Amino acid sequence: MPSVLGSAMTKRQRVGVRTAASDFTAPPQVNITQWVEVDEAALPPARQRQFLNRKRAIVLYLGGANEAQLLQETGLKRRNVYRIIVERCLQQQDDGTLLGWRGALPFLRIKPYTRETPPVISPWGGGAAGALQWIFSSPGGQDLEARFRRQILLKGPALATAKQPRQALFRWFIEELRKLGNEERGEWPFNVDRLGYVTINTFISKVLAQNPKRQLEILGGQNAVRKARAGDGVERPRLQAFGRVECDAHKLDARMVVMVPSPHGGTEPRKIHRLWVVVIMEVASRVVLGYHLSLRRECSAEDVLRAVKHALSPWTPRDLQFSDNAYVDKAGFASYRSPRFLRACWDEFSVDGALANICSRVEQPMHDVVGARVLKPQDTTTFASRRSLDDRPFIESFFRRLADGGFHRLSPTTGSSPKDARRHDPDAAAQATQFQLEYAAELLDTLIANYNATPHSGLGYRSPLDQLEWILAQGDTHVRVADPGAVRRMVGVRKLCTLLGGVATGRRPHFNFASARYSAEWLCLRTDLIGKNLWLHIEDEDDARYASVSNAQGLYLGTVRAAPPWHQTPHTLYIRQAIRALHKRRLLHLSTQCDAVEELVQYAESSPDKKLPAHPAYLEARRVLQRHAESMAGQSMVSLARNALTAHAGSAPPVPEAVTEPSTTRPQRPTPSAALGPAPPSALPPPRTAQQW
Repeated sequence: MPSVLGSAMTKRQRVGVRTAASDFTAPPQVNITQWVEVDEAALPPARQRQFLNRKRAIVLYLGGANEAQLLQETGLKRRNVYRIIVERCLQQQDDGTLLGWRGALPFLRIKPYTRETPPVISPWGGGAAGALQWIFSSPGGQDLEARFRRQILLKGPALATAKQPRQALFRWFIEELRKLGNEERGEWPFNVDRLGYVTINTFISKVLAQNPKRQLEILGGQNAVRKARAGDGVERPRLQAFGRVECDAHKLDARMVVMVPSPHGGTEPRKIHRLWVVVIMEVASRVVLGYHLSLRRECSAEDVLRAVKHALSPWTPRDLQFSDNAYVDKAGFASYRSPRFLRACWDEFSVDGALANICSRVEQPMHDVVGARVLKPQDTTTFASRRSLDDRPFIESFFRRLADGGFHRLSPTTGSSPKDARRHDPDAAAQATQFQLEYAAELLDTLIANYNATPHSGLGYRSPLDQLEWILAQGDTHVRVADPGAVRRMVGVRKLCTLLGGVATGRRPHFNFASARYSAEWLCLRTDLIGKNLWLHIEDEDDARYASVSNAQGLYLGTVRAAPPWHQTPHTLYIRQAIRALHKRRLLHLSTQCDAVEELVQYAESSPDKKLPAHPAYLEARRVLQRHAESMAGQSMVSLARNALTAHAGSAPPVPEAVTEPSTTRPQRPTPSAALGPAPPSALPPPRTAQQW
């Protein structure tokens, strides 16, 4: 019966009229194969039988069955079947489609209720059905309806919230009805209980449902609007290995302390602020390429570059204090798994709109060293411009896993929110357990390394590292590699400075760079460079004492060193900036006869108010000094402590007291660990405070 809706549907024929051709009404010509189907199994048994009976009757009617056949097969008269088809199944929905088989559903209302008489409220409150509709259809009511709709969808001033309270909208509508005189005439809603609040509230919900975009903005805020722009991930492009990485920062959900020397001997814990970790994850394999634990209160561009440098540098397992077998089998990073992944570059760098991620200091090395394009929300040509959290789903999922599987399982955890049941006075727990910064750094490294070697449900239960190797084995994918020298210098700071001093001024030739004066002996012999602009580059970001000098032609001229008090101890530019700020506040006193970093350490460790957290620059100084000491010793501090314990345990037994001769050597000053008492042979001593060696 393929046909279209004919002229027979335009006008309903009178039921029972006899024609010359037939003694029954001709069926309308429709194509039921195009009708919208109905889930019959979801209906209750009684209504399911009624629907199937109607469906059978419609098929027979359109097949040409007469009255007797319809009554015998379905028990429905021919005129009733005709009415179901024309008045229900062939009616058009609001979305432009026909009702189809939905029109045959029993008790399905296809037209809204329309009130035709003024509402008369009974003493029991009845008779008010369709009262709001009657008001809107009355003279002046259409204008009231339009204004009420605009009020519901109104965008208030910038200072006001996007969501208007229902009570405020209800009061506005009631005041408008008072102006129309409904209250004086005793009409609805002033003659019912609660002034028709339920009906008006239902109309507000209906208006919001008719405007889904504005409803999302009002009820869910901008986050819901941005999330609605994102898809479900089905049409996400399939990326090759190292095609795109995601980078973001996460605040660790735990409180920590550092051990500082006590004026009474030994050490005492000092709480610190919550730290950030910057992570870089490869999208195709979900492997974490690198990370950086930021010791500042907020992340900076330098922290992002340090994470990038960590991803491009070789990784080796740490010497752990809390365990000897914390790393699982095959744990590590990509650079540790295979030499082909060392300094592997990616094509796209997906970040959020934070200034630390999109500033020129990050974009320039990303383009020059890595050869990657930064995908940022500020770029309207990329998908990131919609600013949705679903644009970087893999890094967000990893942070949730890092918290649930790591720091949320510790007693000093802060939980995911202040109302989290796992949060039980984290400051006191950190002080009682002495959960130190060094332990947190080791735990973070093991958690990420173990994640890379753990089977992932989204990767066919391969580990991220195995998935990375499997993807590269499937095709001839070329892995670009960065220049090792460029990677080593990428975090350093460059600046064009003028060489000052010379014979004309009677001063030693020098540069003013980063709140310090840089000079060298060879500059005294290069009088031809006085007054010229030269490039200064601090190549080692952890040692701002030295800077390389080059001219505009790219020729390397030499190395300069910072003048006192910045010439002794290694430090970063952030430490120098913090020391300068404390010096301006008269909290530190600097001179050419002192060491600025030592002054900072003494200030932080001798602060009279022990309740204040340690200064972030002090934490940075501890890290830099520990790294410098380990490079000087050729091994980690944990290895040094273990070797000392092993040597002490393997020493010869003491000579009996009866034959012991008096010692003529000078007694050694007891160490802080000795002041706290002898430690058990199986336990490691607490981490020592970083000092200049």
